[in-house]
Amino acid sequence: MTENPDPIVSSSDLPIVLVVEDNPVERQLASKILRNANFEVIAVDCGEAVLDAVVNYQPDIILLDALLPDIDGFDVCQHLRAHPQGVYIPVIMLTGLHDVSSINRAYEAGATDFFTKPINHSLLVHRIKYLLRARLIMDQLRMSKQSLASAQQVAKMGHWELHVEKNRFQVSEEMLRLYRLDGARDDASIAVFLQRCHPDDRQHLEDSLKASVRDLCEARVEHRIVFDDGTERYLEVHTTVMQVEGDGSTHILGISIDVTERKESEREILRLAYCDRLTGLPNRSLLENFLEQAIPRSHLHGGAMAILGIDLDLFNRINNSMGHSAGDAVLQQLTQRLNNLVSCADVSLYLERLSLSMDSVLDNVATNMVSRLAADTFIIAMTGADQNSGEVERFAERVKASFQQPFLYRGQELFVTASIGIAYSELASSPPESLLQKADVAMHEAKTQGRNEIREYSGDLVTKVSSHLSIQNDLRKALQNGEFQLFYQPKISTRDFSVKGFEALIRWVHPVKGLVPPDQFITVAEDTGQIVDIGRWVVETACKQNKQWLDEGLVNVRVAVNVSARQFKEGNLFEVIESALASAGLKEENLELEMTEGVLMSDPNTSDILSELRARGVAISLDDFGTGYSSLSYITRFPIDTIKIDRCFVQDITLDSEKAAIVSAVSNLSHGLNFNVVAEGVETAAELDVIRQLRCDEVQGYYYCQPMAAQDITEWLRNRDTGLYLTSVK
Repeated sequence: MTENPDPIVSSSDLPIVLVVEDNPVERQLASKILRNANFEVIAVDCGEAVLDAVVNYQPDIILLDALLPDIDGFDVCQHLRAHPQGVYIPVIMLTGLHDVSSINRAYEAGATDFFTKPINHSLLVHRIKYLLRARLIMDQLRMSKQSLASAQQVAKMGHWELHVEKNRFQVSEEMLRLYRLDGARDDASIAVFLQRCHPDDRQHLEDSLKASVRDLCEARVEHRIVFDDGTERYLEVHTTVMQVEGDGSTHILGISIDVTERKESEREILRLAYCDRLTGLPNRSLLENFLEQAIPRSHLHGGAMAILGIDLDLFNRINNSMGHSAGDAVLQQLTQRLNNLVSCADVSLYLERLSLSMDSVLDNVATNMVSRLAADTFIIAMTGADQNSGEVERFAERVKASFQQPFLYRGQELFVTASIGIAYSELASSPPESLLQKADVAMHEAKTQGRNEIREYSGDLVTKVSSHLSIQNDLRKALQNGEFQLFYQPKISTRDFSVKGFEALIRWVHPVKGLVPPDQFITVAEDTGQIVDIGRWVVETACKQNKQWLDEGLVNVRVAVNVSARQFKEGNLFEVIESALASAGLKEENLELEMTEGVLMSDPNTSDILSELRARGVAISLDDFGTGYSSLSYITRFPIDTIKIDRCFVQDITLDSEKAAIVSAVSNLSHGLNFNVVAEGVETAAELDVIRQLRCDEVQGYYYCQPMAAQDITEWLRNRDTGLYLTSVK
């Protein structure tokens, strides 16, 4: 479809712009802005209409979208250049900002220039005006040789001719100005101009000129020139080879164009496409480009490619508690630390080679790379690694040790640890994606083993990941199919040995695998978010069971359920608790919530939710105290009723041991803060005796009762009333 120009502004004196855009909104907007800028506009929405519009309207310039519904803009541009009326019309190709390949295709198809989307229409108007002026200059060149020198000066373009057999080199005035050789026409030679060429580009330029003469073909090459003061400019050289029929002599005709400004724009586009904005490090695209060449090179020299995947542990805590600016500061400081540890080239050198369209980004560049792969994931790529020397493992230890130093943000010290995975390439043809995946698997294993660990990839990890995926898939059906079951373990008073409460513990009875331990599926459920639905079922089931024991007159105590961080963030925990209590007819004082310190610190809103639940009578218990970064100074900020001392401090405890000192200190301080103290994992009479002397209020463990199903607990309670203690019921 062709839109006729607005007759009000139509005039033969106005330059005509042909807009080729299939998006009606962008087409109309561009047309309106160009008309307001005193251009006559012809607009079409498909590639097939372009040639007819050129023949009928003879536009002065064409604004061509690279992506069209029928024929892409690159083919349209090629067809234009093949038509007599489209040879010299300037064509501006519209491309995406990060689409570097499309920019290269645009120039190869014959485009005059490119413009990135989204379009800055103000700049576009100036760009069109600039290109129209350039076209006028080129028209004048074709019409009159007398204006050649001035036209070349405006276009920053010089021409030259080399008589190959006589080694006679003739240049234009603008050519001398481009190379800053004013007044040296008589001394001009190809050697003088090659001397101006950047040392890294000189051989490439010479090889291109020799190939052009040998094959009698045209050539296009970009290179840098270096002046005496150290400044650099970019030139684009176009050459053709002509053989004179009479004497058979060979002449190279060349045009050199200063494209420095364009190269600076391209370099910025490359930086956006290949670099991380926050840290300036190479991103995944540049890393994979690097690895495609570095892997075979490492194996060629008898080594391997080593990948260190570095993922920060619990990094979201910094963002959640102090804001993303604090997290950004940590990432930037970590970037500096890694660069200090690894000998690698500045990313600008890689971009330089990409901008010059060189085949290899490794030539004369250091052979290691630090890259930011994702939000808090970094990659260190090391070439020529010896897998059996232990060198990479020792380096990984140095990386791990670097995290012992605090990161600074506005005068505060922030401590972060990292999980590190190591992977080696096995063949020269190892794909980068596969190698990165292996490092990720090893890194994930380091996290599952407690974080702040280093793990090397092995085939066993693949089996473990497969098992993880299998559990993830089976979990989706488990709740629906009724495969979960709650076991209960009592809490016993150290004073009168009465039952003070129960902890509800989930068990999964898989139809094929049998009983699946919680440590094999709880983490998976938390990672996938399935813990929210599972947690809801646990609360509802535990409340109903406790109400049943109350109605039977067996016991009147609290039942404790464990809650995760995702239940606070995504599960509407307050509403879930209220609904479960109402459905079971259970009072708030008969329910207790157990959580680790990690859950308490996971979300700023956790304290408010717990305060409201506690105000209604629900008890709050801090589980596994002492296993993390436990501090009585910060838990005073949370509404806590009970602290549970982890079993690692109880097992084999004696009165004169360090464990006893720790338990005593926690017990005394907790009582001072009006906390109830529960010791977990009591299995022997000797342990119970020490725990009682250390003034713990309650105990939980196999000495009295292991976790049992509800019906077994019911029988256990009845037997307690008759004096029979069952300690081994499965």
